[in-house]
Amino acid sequence: MLVTSSRKPSARTRSLCKLLSRFIVGRCIPRGKMGMQELLEFAEGGSLIVIGEYHGNPGELSFYDEAGKLLFSLRFTDWYSKELDSYWFSDIEPRLTGQGDIVDSFESFFHFLRVESDKIDRLSPSSTLIVIGEKDIEFMGSGKSLFKFNLRGFKKY
Repeated sequence: MLVTSSRKPSARTRSLCKLLSRFIVGRCIPRGKMGMQELLEFAEGGSLIVIGEYHGNPGELSFYDEAGKLLFSLRFTDWYSKELDSYWFSDIEPRLTGQGDIVDSFESFFHFLRVESDKIDRLSPSSTLIVIGEKDIEFMGSGKSLFKFNLRGFKKY
């Protein structure tokens, strides 16, 4: 799984690229002048997430399969938690929870295990979890909110 940015990313977009890649246990590379074909080569047969910007801030995630086909995209505003600075990321893939099209799309894209909301308390205290709601996506670690996307739109292709 490869995470990259738009061609001339802001510092916040570069930070989000690194953060998201660490959370999903992927790789992050700066895009520079690379086109889609070069990005797919760097992905080494895996899928690709491109972080786009809106007014100089991260504002869109585009999800591509290994052939470069755009599967779906999310528009969002981002938010960071103060707990993030002290959080240590493990190499364990996160779990997913939620209902609807977005969680279904995440599940088929990432192949992360899905956990029903009533069984979250049975997860290990050190687990990471992506909680997908109707208006937000929350990224949690060790039971604390690490960062969150306030959703503005979702589109399947």
